[in-house]
Amino acid sequence: MSLDPADLADELRLDIVSYEYTPRYNVPPGASVPIVVERLDDEGQLTRRLETASWGLVPGWAKDVKIGFKAFNARSETVLEKPMFRQAIRRRRCAVPVAGYYEWENIEDGKQPWLMSSAGRDHLFMAGVFEFWRQPDQSWLVSTSILTAPAEGHLQELHHRMPVFLGKENIGDWIDPTVTTNAVPALLEETLSLVDPAAVTRHKVDQSVGNVRNDSPELAAPVA
Repeated sequence: MSLDPADLADELRLDIVSYEYTPRYNVPPGASVPIVVERLDDEGQLTRRLETASWGLVPGWAKDVKIGFKAFNARSETVLEKPMFRQAIRRRRCAVPVAGYYEWENIEDGKQPWLMSSAGRDHLFMAGVFEFWRQPDQSWLVSTSILTAPAEGHLQELHHRMPVFLGKENIGDWIDPTVTTNAVPALLEETLSLVDPAAVTRHKVDQSVGNVRNDSPELAAPVA
């Protein structure tokens, strides 16, 4: 989260920006992340918003917010059926803009971290789902999870899974709240078919990124 996604306001046609940007280079589950959503305002008008969400989905029926720490990713193969995600995927989809993400490659003497970023623009966009959960103080917690799929292309060399990437031109279709219920499986299938791993570039980074207490620009710098 090293780039302010509010800079995309014109490009993404955002009507409201309420996400408060704080640069971070090592973002763990439970941290605040930006999500792009479309919701009806008080006058019934559809608005596109950049909101803040906790990374790790907490469904409305959850008894404890800690459930979100195990739900930061949603497998695209099962997201339509899993009780944790099946309501969100049908009615509350979002895009998660990030400067990049880390993945760990298994090597002979441990694990080598890599930073994946966009090959042609500043941000990557990931398909996500979001939920509302009533907190003990009666305020609402917004939480999100990122969809994953079997890795393709060069990303297979690092890990067997990858995020479901969205092209900028596909964001509107994915977050459209009028697409619900029976139309969602076809939307998911089409979104998966458009994922392009070649739009992602990568470089090795220092192993200090493995400690979440480390958070500095040096974590994203290439290493030999």
